[in-house]
This record gives sequence, C-alpha cells and structure tokens, in this order.
Amino acid sequence: MDSSRPRSVGTAAAIVAVVLASCAYTGTTASQRVTHSSATDAMVIEVSAGGGLAPPVVRVSDSLPRIWIAGDGRYLQQNSDVSGNPALVGLEERQITDVALAGLLDDARAAGLFEDNPDYGKPRIVDAMVTRFVIVTGDARHEVLVSALGYPNPGLPAAAVAARARLSQFLDVLAHPERIAGVSGPALYAPTAIAVFVLGAASAPASNPPATWPLGDLGTAGTPTDWPISPARCLVVAGDDVTSVVAAAAGKDRLAPWRSGDGLWDIALRPLLPDEHSCADLVG
Repeated sequence: MDSSRPRSVGTAAAIVAVVLASCAYTGTTASQRVTHSSATDAMVIEVSAGGGLAPPVVRVSDSLPRIWIAGDGRYLQQNSDVSGNPALVGLEERQITDVALAGLLDDARAAGLFEDNPDYGKPRIVDAMVTRFVIVTGDARHEVLVSALGYPNPGLPAAAVAARARLSQFLDVLAHPERIAGVSGPALYAPTAIAVFVLGAASAPASNPPATWPLGDLGTAGTPTDWPISPARCLVVAGDDVTSVVAAAAGKDRLAPWRSGDGLWDIALRPLLPDEHSCADLVG
C-alpha cells in the first residue's frame, strides 16, 4: 500500500485488538449489540485518507476508500499490487463472518467513533493527510475526520493523544483482515463499473507513452464537474466497456496521457464500489 496510508500502532497491540474484535460479539448482550444492514451493497464501515498537495489524478485515487466493509461481511481493501495495472487502483476482496463484523462494530464504539464531536487535537503539520472513518449503524451514520493520524504530534493534550491511539489501534485491526478468525482468502475485486474523470488536455511529458482510449471521443465525453479540478468531466463505463478500458490501461502509468482522436488527454480512472453507481456518488 502507498505511503499515504495511516501508519499502524504496532503488531502486538494489533493482535490483542483482533482477538477482542473476534470475541466482542459473543460477550455483548442483545440490547447492547450494534445493529446494521446485512445487504451486500450496503456500506457499514469505511476508512479513507486524502488531502495534502496532491495532483488531481491522485485525488481521484485517494477518493477510493482504503477499507470498505458491507453489511454481509464483504470486505474490500486497497492494494496497488494486486491488479498489475498502475492506472487503476486495485482492491482485494475477502469475506468476514457476522461474528467478526459485530466485533469490529463493538471495537468502533470502544474507539470513540460513535461519540459526538470527539476532540483529537489540532496537529501543527502543514498539508497533513486526513483519515476519514464512516460507520453506518441501524439508526445513525457516524463520521469522524482526523488529521495526521499515526504521526508524532508533540504538544497535543493527553486526552487527544489517547483518543488518537484508540483510533490507530482500531485502524490497525481493520487493516489486517488476515488475522481475523474465519476470514476468506483474498481475491481480486472485479468492478462492474469504472468512473472516468477527463481532467483536460494532456500535461504529461512526451516521454510518458500515451494509452489509446477505446470508446468514443474524450473531447466531448462525460458530464461537467468541478471535482477534482475545474473544469473537468466525468463518465461511468460499465459492462463490456469496463473490459475495454482495463485492457487499454494495462501497463500504463496513472499519469500517462490518453489519445482520443487527434488529441491527448489527462484522465483518472476510479473503480466504483458496490454502493456507488454514478459520478455524483464520488463528487457529491
């Protein structure tokens, strides 16, 4: 995984936390359990990280969650090495048990992710990455943003340091699904749709060989959007068109320009998750 990913807090702590996560469900009474959707396309836990001075194509990649878990235990995790396609961020897919998911939700509550307005301090780090946690329970959506999580932050109040440590421990549990009892082996996530952001005329150096766009005209394709840069356009390809785009991107760097007609264009590719269906789901 790339260097923008939040750092772990230590293997020993992670192992202890995973054991607690896998056992939490059986030790929780029915009235205390966290309820959630059980649908395969309903997000229950999501962690993403972004920010800093990143070019538009990187911001599109960063909009893909580092970890995404559905209500039926479907688990997706970013892994840039699994797809063999640098232009398209890869995801590993696993399946975790209902017991493990219940334990993770109990751990999320213990980490303070269900609290209102928790204080994580204000780190004095310019352009720090921001980690975003989203937990969707049966009756609420909990969202927490934390700047510079996992990095040294001298001078923060003790309570903020402790709160950050709880989040880091929870994140370390999420980031190591192979340690969770009963988890399935990893497989490559195969998206059924891909968002394509047309960022403008190509700005990459000529030494970066272009890919060839296989569908229509990039000069007019897509709907105008102000994200990740204005002006830009976004379109979604699905079905057999996904196969065509993936094949065209094979072996190409994500900063490589794309040739369409007589022009060269900068574009960014972003696989859609099971709960995403349009460009508006990404830029809204």
